[in-house]
Amino acid sequence: MKIDFNKLTYRKSTVALVLNKDDEILIVQKHSFKPNEWDFPGGGIDEGEKAEETILRELKEELGSEKFVIKNVSRELDKYNWPEDVIMDRFTKHGKTYLGQERVRFLVKYLGEKAEIKAEKDEFREYKWVEVKDLKKYLVFPGYFEKIQKVLEEFGINE
Repeated sequence: MKIDFNKLTYRKSTVALVLNKDDEILIVQKHSFKPNEWDFPGGGIDEGEKAEETILRELKEELGSEKFVIKNVSRELDKYNWPEDVIMDRFTKHGKTYLGQERVRFLVKYLGEKAEIKAEKDEFREYKWVEVKDLKKYLVFPGYFEKIQKVLEEFGINE
């Protein structure tokens, strides 16, 4: 079956820049990522759900804690297209496919201890807390680090 890419829409989603009390930021590595590729936790917005509800639900599901507090939300959405092979893979596995994602970006404070995080093993290969100044090493998707730099500035977070 052939996909008409002109008719595809964007998946509504959320992503959280999670800071702990040491001002480290949480990054995650999905199973589908290459060993040097990282992102932030988050997930799709369900029908009738508000983005704020989504991000707190996703953090609880993915990281096993409710000790998260939303501090800020970005004025701009992160809208991007997936590579064609990702679109085709999603189409064949899930039936409904999208051209890419449109993500609401949140600044979230984690109030718990690092050891309390229980990352969902089906979702992530690995997670780690890193210093903000080290993000460039991990955010290797084309143009992603630059996008995140702007969001960090918007949130008043400096390297």
